[in-house]
Amino acid sequence: MKCHDAKKILSEYIDCMLNEEKALLHIQQKYPNAYIIDGYCLDWDIYIPELNIGVEVKSDAQYKVTGNFYVEYACNGKPSGIATTKAEIYYVYLDKLYIIKTKDLKDKCRKYINTNRDKKGGDNMASKGIILPINELL
Repeated sequence: MKCHDAKKILSEYIDCMLNEEKALLHIQQKYPNAYIIDGYCLDWDIYIPELNIGVEVKSDAQYKVTGNFYVEYACNGKPSGIATTKAEIYYVYLDKLYIIKTKDLKDKCRKYINTNRDKKGGDNMASKGIILPINELL
């Protein structure tokens, strides 16, 4: 791995952790028992015991350039991301915080399957996802 790649990965990891902390503080204003799931969890990033639901926290480093949010649904040929999450809500940090029900985000993405917005992406182009215009997160 090149030094530049390692710095990029570390920077993205730090951004991810900061976004999870911001989301948690926002959620705890109403649900004080909410907590971040330590380590890697396929189901969700934050759990809200008061509601018995999970929250997925995402961002997209390229949104300022593209005006889009990349929603992953497969990686290495297997379902992943939004296709496998058990979270009921997505917290998306871009130009501002977007809070969207997972079901609604899936509905917004479905219309782009097999279109020019259905693209490979991510590290080593191993992911498949939908390039969703930011204005559709509203």
